Parts: sequence; structure tokens; C-alpha cells
Amino acid sequence: MIDRKKDSHKGENGKVMIIGGSQMFHGAPILCSLGAEYSGVDLVFPFLPKAHADAAKTYSLNFILHTFVEDVLSNKDVKTIVNFSKKMDVVVMGPGLGTDPKTKIAVKSLLKNLSVPTVVDASALFYTNIFPKNTVLTPHRGEFKELTGDDPTPENVQKWAKDLGVTIVCKGPEDIIADGDEIAINDTGNSLMTVGGTGDVLSGLIGGLIAQGMTPFDAGKYATKILGQTAENLSDMQSSIRAVDLAYAIPTMTNKD
Repeated sequence: MIDRKKDSHKGENGKVMIIGGSQMFHGAPILCSLGAEYSGVDLVFPFLPKAHADAAKTYSLNFILHTFVEDVLSNKDVKTIVNFSKKMDVVVMGPGLGTDPKTKIAVKSLLKNLSVPTVVDASALFYTNIFPKNTVLTPHRGEFKELTGDDPTPENVQKWAKDLGVTIVCKGPEDIIADGDEIAINDTGNSLMTVGGTGDVLSGLIGGLIAQGMTPFDAGKYATKILGQTAENLSDMQSSIRAVDLAYAIPTMTNKD
């Protein structure tokens, strides 16, 4: 997907930290981690509830797992995560974290203290408007409307990206990718992508591309295109798609124009 130096070593081609999961949502951080892994990064570090660690192990032999102190992300995890993140190229936060009050407080603290590029997805989008430098927000159209009060038009997406100092990937039948200077529309994909978990794969894929050296804007633009093309290709062979199917098929599409 991204050219590598011939003499590069393990870890030099991307290290991604995934923070997600709660009692109800065990699959989201796993799907996100698979999106990062299949982007081509060297190392993926999921941080998730202890109850979901065994399930995560069954999906990849390469995940380097860490677990929350409690059943959900809480302030007890903040110091450990912030310190660990300093060794990472990117952090992806939000998939499946849920709405526990302890988690809301922890997310606010983390986003205030993280210093590496960060992808913010799902419920984590709603807890603060203070973000690290080089942040990507990944709301779907309904979440964008709820977050901003504005309709998800290209003009409004770019306005909020500029105001917040972030890149926004607004997901929908056509994805809108914008930062303060650039805007792009992605029209790849199909209606089979409405199944649960496709957004989790996308956030992991975006994070993985940033970890390998892409700018947040280019990562958002490329990831939405590739995942949409993957769905189109799978729909030629099968009548339904699971999010995990998309993750596994990413490498088959990444060398295509």
C-alpha cells in the first residue's frame, strides 16, 4: 500500500494503538484493529476490556493486547494510555467505548493529553471539542448533524473542520473528507456497507495509513476510497458483506487505481 524502505525494521512501518470496547460492544475494537492491521502497519496494540481479550486473540496472532483496569475505560487507565501512546505513531479512540460516565471522563482527559495523531470515532466524538494536533473525526451524517446542528453538506463539513482544527471524514452514501484547506468527495461503495462495524474498520484503516506516513486528509480520502472499492468488489461475488469481510479483503484492493 505504501512504499517501504528496504532496510526498515519491525515497528518502523507503523505502530497503532486502538482504544475501544465495552460490555455491550466487543466487536468494534477488534474490527478497528483488523482495519489497522490490514492497512499494512507493523504493530497493532488494542486496549480493551478484559472480558474481550480472549475474543480478540482469535482474530489475529499479531495483536499485542492490553486491558482496562475496570470493565470499561476509566480514569484509572488514563496515565498508562498517555504514557504508552508516546511510543505510537497514531491512536484510534472510540469504537465500542459506550456511554458509561467513567468513560466520558476518561475520554475527555485522554484527548486533552494525547500528543500523537489521533482518530476519534463513535461515542468518543461527543465528549469534548478539545482534540490533539492532527486529529481525524469520523462521524456519519447523523452524528455530524447531532454534533454541530448543521446539515452535512461539503461546505459545512469543511467549515467545522477549519473551526475545530481537525480533519473530518463524514461518512455516507458519498463520504465528505475535509480539513481547513482541502475537500474531497468519495463515491465508491454500496448499500451493503450499512452493516454494523464498517465504520470501525474504516477508522482503523485511516489510523493505519496515518501511522505509515500519510497526512490525515490523504488517509481519510484514500481509506474511504479503498474500503468502498473493496465493498464493490465483494458484491460481485456475494450477496451480503460483513465488516470483517471488508477488513480481510483490504489487501486485495490496495494496489488498484
